Amino acid sequence: MTMIPSFDWKLDLGNRGVLTPGRWLWVRATAWGLVLFGVALAGFIASIALASWLKLPVAFSRLFAGVLPVLTTLIYAAAVRRFEKRAVTEFAIGNAPLELAIGGLLGFGFIAAILLLLWSLGLYQVHAGHWKRWYDFFLFNSYISGVLEELAFRAILLRIFARMIGPVGGLVISAALFGAAHAGHAPLVASLQIALNSGLVTGLLYMVSGRLWLAIGLHIGLDFTEWSLLGVGDKSGLLAISPVPGHSALLTGGAFGPDGSILANVVALPMILGILAYIAWRSERPAPARAAA
Repeated sequence: MTMIPSFDWKLDLGNRGVLTPGRWLWVRATAWGLVLFGVALAGFIASIALASWLKLPVAFSRLFAGVLPVLTTLIYAAAVRRFEKRAVTEFAIGNAPLELAIGGLLGFGFIAAILLLLWSLGLYQVHAGHWKRWYDFFLFNSYISGVLEELAFRAILLRIFARMIGPVGGLVISAALFGAAHAGHAPLVASLQIALNSGLVTGLLYMVSGRLWLAIGLHIGLDFTEWSLLGVGDKSGLLAISPVPGHSALLTGGAFGPDGSILANVVALPMILGILAYIAWRSERPAPARAAA
């Protein structure tokens, strides 16, 4: 009888310093997670708004948007080395450029496939747009959120919750919180789709590799494709897409975009199952063969 394998997650959850097993681990881990999340949140807000608060020229807005996410990541890495006493493997350089590129292609393919599905069902209309401001779309709508939201919700929340209750629990809770964080500018159904599609997919990419690059690449690729290439909510995109009037926002995603549609699950579910199948296959491989590979 073949037993179901335990998944071969690649997460380095940390088991030293502030996360040493033993008494008060839950309290220590929770407090530490809040501190790290606060660092990521402060970096996110500063990246977007600091230049405006200081009444600096527009050039400084772009400068801060480019530099502060990197600085926030370095602060996170220094804190992990100092207080968790471990190497920051989630940001190991290694194959970072390749993994970022693969993640970006996955993000592009994901949102493009959803749009193609909705267009083929007569739910979306597609026209040529007037492509401009692509650099600002990339910097402010894709890069900042791709780096700092993945830092906050995957490297921090998913990992810390996984340290306390296990990888699956960490994945589910972090995905749910990721969806809830978008509730301020997305309807309930769209927030749920973000949790199921983006939250679970990026979380699994982090868990399967142990690094954030695939998740960051997918996040950036998805956001840039949706905002700049497809022109969701803006007429400055390469294309100008919009829901066909008369259809429910449950099917079209409404003003939020194609990834807010419940039909997005048709594309997301095979991705999730594919990642899980790969992890299960990797977990079952004989140790010598895996070592040779």
